[in-house]
Amino acid sequence: MDARRQQRATNGSLLRALNDDFENFSKARKAIARYLIDHLAEAPVLTAQDLARHTGTTSSTVVRFAQHLGFSGFPQMMKAAWEEHRLASVSAGGGVEGQLVFPVDDDFSGRSVRVDVSILEETMKKNQADEFLQIVELLESAQTIYIAGMFEAAMIVRYLRYYLGIMGLPVVTVTDNSEEQVARLNVLGEDTVLIAVGFRTAHQFVLRLIKTARERGAVSVGISENTLAEISKIADKNLYCQLDSTSFAPSLVGAFSLANAIISALYARNKRGYDAHISRLHGLPLSSDWL
Repeated sequence: MDARRQQRATNGSLLRALNDDFENFSKARKAIARYLIDHLAEAPVLTAQDLARHTGTTSSTVVRFAQHLGFSGFPQMMKAAWEEHRLASVSAGGGVEGQLVFPVDDDFSGRSVRVDVSILEETMKKNQADEFLQIVELLESAQTIYIAGMFEAAMIVRYLRYYLGIMGLPVVTVTDNSEEQVARLNVLGEDTVLIAVGFRTAHQFVLRLIKTARERGAVSVGISENTLAEISKIADKNLYCQLDSTSFAPSLVGAFSLANAIISALYARNKRGYDAHISRLHGLPLSSDWL
């Protein structure tokens, strides 16, 4: 084993090693490095098999990668990853710990808030302002906005539908692959934008939907967790949210924050027009607790 790498693995920064050597890695090793960079918080619960599945590699490739970096094996690399994440969280003032390593009698509400704060900070780091602005401009000029997502992603879809609908934007949502919802996609074309939401291994229907949008000349915008997510690989534009994967019910605060940012940005660009539309809603002779 290279003595320099072994010394760096023992005393150095895993993130620095991954970033410094990234361009020299093979395609498989780049996939592993990128996942580790984006998911240090998962170190306590991530197995070699999990990492292989997430990166499209094999367990043996993952183990050899750890050894290539100077670690004696995969567990030592994950220990270093978790320690680096823990120290970074503490130095940032959040004191964020992974959900599965807390004692049972810990303050769960406080812990959840600290984890969410960390998720929001990481979500901010993953996105570029110019890319976000381009997406907002596409949505602003779209004749119809399609929003699709299955299972947990459907919650983000419904949130976007609710507020964009109140603003008067032409929104069509798809949260399952029933015939009724598939029929809504009939006019998907050049003047439309598809927002596809999905995490980790996205539903195959959503992936096929993105490909169909491309074939019909529509622009697709993906909301997923990182560049290795299946949606991000085929969408035209992408926004990325940090996910907390150490809980049975992972926090979606990062995804909701991106959805809220889209809504807020669209509203700010035409506040007078949207206010006028909402004012007309108030004037309708309807019985509504909201109105």
